Amino acid sequence: MTYSKPNNNKILTKKDIDFYQNNGYLVIENVLNNNEVKELQNASLTLEEERNKLGGNDKLAVIMNVVFLHEAFMKTAFNKIMLGVAQQLIGENLRLQHCKLNWKPKSVGAGEVKWHQDFPYFPHTNHDLLACMFLLDDASIQNGCMRMIPGSHKYGPIDHKDANGKFTGNATDNNPYEEDLKKGNIADLEFKKGTMTIHHCCTLHASYPNITDTPRRGLVYQIAGGNNIQLGGNLHKARSIWLTGNDPEEVKFMDGTTLPLPRELTNVGGLEPSANWKTITEE
Repeated sequence: MTYSKPNNNKILTKKDIDFYQNNGYLVIENVLNNNEVKELQNASLTLEEERNKLGGNDKLAVIMNVVFLHEAFMKTAFNKIMLGVAQQLIGENLRLQHCKLNWKPKSVGAGEVKWHQDFPYFPHTNHDLLACMFLLDDASIQNGCMRMIPGSHKYGPIDHKDANGKFTGNATDNNPYEEDLKKGNIADLEFKKGTMTIHHCCTLHASYPNITDTPRRGLVYQIAGGNNIQLGGNLHKARSIWLTGNDPEEVKFMDGTTLPLPRELTNVGGLEPSANWKTITEE
């Protein structure tokens, strides 16, 4: 979980990329300066009413599509370090799949998130999909920091359905990672505000409950490769935002083969995000 100073204009070194490929996550500290963090903290306070609607005093509030709710969130979507890292990991053409503010509650002992992967929430044609989260508050075990199972992305997608076939939002088959839990193969991401975490769409992650009397906020940008097409799950208005490059007008499959598309995917019907996310806590 290291970040080395690059020797060229690339942000990540080969050592960093190898760490990500082996462990399925990476952490870069001091990506945002104090002024940038403060700007985003203030922007989050303008969403207090929305947080309350989602029961944010008692549970984790997941506020979606925040790039459309305050300009500070849209500006951060184009953070050069975040995009440079994502380009090195999944390619030059990058699309914003969704964005959200995860807001841990002040209620002592609330806001825990169980083990899960991101991919089952919104399956795509390939795994060029990652989440970048900016810490807007210092994260610790006490206030509910995120946890990773290193190397778990290599297990591929894990079942997230119950016995009746209903999507639960949590991993329901613990066989692939049971040994990891027994051996304590878990990384607790305790870092200062301004830090950026990155994780693969199949990396198993969770977070502790908040046992303090202060909130813990994480600003998340889920980024997809340009030829990675979503197959299921919730669609959000942010999906049409290109962060870097252009639409390659092709689809890439798991085996690496590509298929040209006759035209780009466009939304002409005024797509609104599904309401289903309001009942799901995710990180």
